[in-house]
Amino acid sequence: MSDGQALNKLHEIKAATFQNAAPLPLLETTHSEWQGLGYQVGGVRLVSRMGEIDEILTVPRLAPLPVVKSWVLGVTNVRGRLMPVIDLHDYLGMTKTLPKSQWRVLVVDADNLVAGLLVEQSLGIQHFLEDSFEETTGEGIEPLKPYVRGAFRHGGRLFYETDLKSILRDERFFNVAEQGN
Repeated sequence: MSDGQALNKLHEIKAATFQNAAPLPLLETTHSEWQGLGYQVGGVRLVSRMGEIDEILTVPRLAPLPVVKSWVLGVTNVRGRLMPVIDLHDYLGMTKTLPKSQWRVLVVDADNLVAGLLVEQSLGIQHFLEDSFEETTGEGIEPLKPYVRGAFRHGGRLFYETDLKSILRDERFFNVAEQGN
């Protein structure tokens, strides 16, 4: 095949490709997508914005701390950094619904205050259409109300968008000493 024939063949392939290609969607038919990391606490599906959770760990070995509230499980060393681990269920007064084998620790950093928050299960990255967001009062999830921004509905399921960093900023979070000892 000569150079001219090869070049003509490439032009034919290019023309056929454009002729058979699906058109791009129009701007008004595209939908913005919201992504977050899903997890479960007390049987309630929650989701936090991508970047709010630094990492997910299996439950690490913990060194217990004396004279602290029951929701402070202890401290652990994560790559040379000491980190308290908090049982989010106990902190919020919610009951665990899944076995220990599924529990995970979400590492959250709020202005250089790092803590691990024990949850029942990690649900992985969740994708929602932004227009599926609903303002909600958080009925039925009273312990989570101060930390919930709203909810996304997907496939008949509700995922409450939760601000985990606000838990670390909460005044109650710093009151870890057990009273009366």
